[in-house]
Amino acid sequence: MSSFKTLIDLVEDFVPIERGSDRRWVFFLKVASRWSRLDISQYDGVYYLSGRGFEPFSCPTKRDVAPEVKKRLPIWIKEVTHWKTAVAKNPIAAQALLLKRISLYQRQGVIQRKNVRILLPGWMPVSSELTGDEKRRMAKILQRSLAHPIRAMTLDRFLDYCRVAYQANPATFKEFGYRPGLSGRKYYEKYADGRHGGLLDIKPGSAKAFERWHRSKSWSGSHPWEIYRGGNSTHIDMYVMRAAGQSDFWEVHLCALSSTRLVETCRIALALTRSGLPVIVDDAESYHDRILDQDWVGVIPENEQIGYGWQSFPREWGVRDCVHLGWLYEAIAKSKVCSRRQLRDTIHFLPEDITVFLKNP
Repeated sequence: MSSFKTLIDLVEDFVPIERGSDRRWVFFLKVASRWSRLDISQYDGVYYLSGRGFEPFSCPTKRDVAPEVKKRLPIWIKEVTHWKTAVAKNPIAAQALLLKRISLYQRQGVIQRKNVRILLPGWMPVSSELTGDEKRRMAKILQRSLAHPIRAMTLDRFLDYCRVAYQANPATFKEFGYRPGLSGRKYYEKYADGRHGGLLDIKPGSAKAFERWHRSKSWSGSHPWEIYRGGNSTHIDMYVMRAAGQSDFWEVHLCALSSTRLVETCRIALALTRSGLPVIVDDAESYHDRILDQDWVGVIPENEQIGYGWQSFPREWGVRDCVHLGWLYEAIAKSKVCSRRQLRDTIHFLPEDITVFLKNP
């Protein structure tokens, strides 16, 4: 572990990026003639290293270090040492040269969804899967800041919502033997997450029973609201909460961040509204922009995962979906709709967090 100590000692010579109790350093290093990003964060005395081409690991660690990490460690030490020498001499000049040399494959940027759709017409067809009438009606739902509050909520009423929600997307459950005309309870038992946290055990028609169960929070850690099963970011929730500022009323919310569930969520909202069941769609502004193809899509470094890439963008950009630059380059080569230079000018590359300044220059 002495080599790791050498690396950490080098890293600690630089001023970290601080977020609360977390400290973080970001280095762009030349590894095997290619630029590679090395992220190092420190929390509670432990350092966490991540980057391209190796599994993230912590230091100190009791586990054996992967061979690819052992191979890279001397290179990291050498490159961080060179970087330290450069910034000690002239930090501004070092930054300028680095930003000029870094491959765009390692940069973050944003591009308008309409431009992505020109290059990748089959990618994330959010807009094209909804009819013009569905878009217009959905826009009205999204523009309402509040739904009509509900005076009394019961299990039966929630299951009425579920019945309509499942009937709105029969194709979603076709492979699971979908049948029309079932009760809300039957649908929920068949298609929801299953960890209902006691919801199905309360007295069906009692508002007091629902209120007691909801207030008890005994369902915390369970998934009573996950009506369409999925992963951490690819499920659909329909949850009930007290109306803001109105402790005697309830609201029903639809929540599905992933664009892979956006069309289904829109059709649930449309069906509930048509049935006279008031609902609020979370993240309404983002839904509106994605439906109209007028939001920003993130362009993320080639080594980062697409699924959670949006989380690394500033909230004001409203990014919910991401692509890799390589995908767009490949599309240009096939369709020749523009040049690489034109594409680079269309993408707005974001400022980079780069560890530059030394504690004792």
